[in-house]
Amino acid sequence: MFMSSVVMVVLLAAPTPAPAPAPAPAPAQAKTWRVTGSDVTFELSPKDLRALRGGKEVFGLRSREKDFLSNFEPDPDTDTPPDMSNWEGFESYRVLSVVGSWVSYESSNSGYTGGAHPYAHEGYVTRDVSKDTGGFSLLDVFAEKDVLKALKADGFVRKHIQDEAAFTKARTVQAMLESLEPGEDCVGFSSGLDAVKSAVAFHHLEANKVAVRIAFSYDNEACRGNKFVVGVLLPLPVALRPAFERAAKREEGFLMKDAKAAGAPTVEFSWEPSDAKKP
Repeated sequence: MFMSSVVMVVLLAAPTPAPAPAPAPAPAQAKTWRVTGSDVTFELSPKDLRALRGGKEVFGLRSREKDFLSNFEPDPDTDTPPDMSNWEGFESYRVLSVVGSWVSYESSNSGYTGGAHPYAHEGYVTRDVSKDTGGFSLLDVFAEKDVLKALKADGFVRKHIQDEAAFTKARTVQAMLESLEPGEDCVGFSSGLDAVKSAVAFHHLEANKVAVRIAFSYDNEACRGNKFVVGVLLPLPVALRPAFERAAKREEGFLMKDAKAAGAPTVEFSWEPSDAKKP
C-alpha cells in the first residue's frame, strides 16, 4: 500500500511531456497531365505552370519575365533616353483554375514609367491553350441566355441598374450591360462584355451547374487598379461535364476552390533602378 502511494505521488509530480512537433507539410510536388482528346500537356510546379504542344511551350508564366524586363530597357534609337531613376514596375500571375485546355489566372501589374501618374491593373484572364491565338469566350461555350439570366439575378449587378426598363428588356449581355451605371464603386460595365467573355475563372461544381467568377475592371482612371468579382451559377453543358468533373477531382487540372490544395503557383516579377536606395 505504501509503495503504491509513493508511485502515485511520483507519477503525479512528473512533468507532462511536451507534445511532439507537428510534421512539416510536404512540399508541393510537380505534376504533369495530358488533356484528354487533345495534344496539350500541362506541367505544374510550385514555381510555374506550362502548357506544351508537340514539346513546345504554348503557355507559361515564368517565361514572361523577359518581356516584362524589356519594358525597362532604353530604346537604342532614342537620342535622349528617358530619366528612369524613379521608374518601378511589378507584375504577378496567380493561377486560378485549369479545366481541359482552359487556363484561368489573375493578372496584376503596377508601377510608374513616367507621365502624369502611376499605372495599376488587376483582373482575370482565361486562355484556351489548344488554340494558336489563345482565344476564349464564355459566350461561345455557355448559352448566352443562361449567362444573361444569371447576371440579371445577381444582387451586385442589380444594384447598378440605371435604366430599369432597358435592363428588363435586354436580350443580350451587351444590352444588359448598357443599362447599368458604374456607381460610386466605379465598376467598368461600359467595357464589361470583354470581362464576361474572358475575364473569368471556374470555382466549383453544384449538381449540374458550375460556379463562374467574372472580374469586371474599373470605369475610369480615378479608380485604377480596382476589380469587382461577380459569381454566377451556369448550367453545365453535357459536352463539358467530363472535363469539369476531371478538374473537380484534380485528375486533369483543378477548380478555383482547390487551387491552393492543388499547388497552383503565383509568379512575380519586379524592377527598380539599380541604384535605388535599399531600406
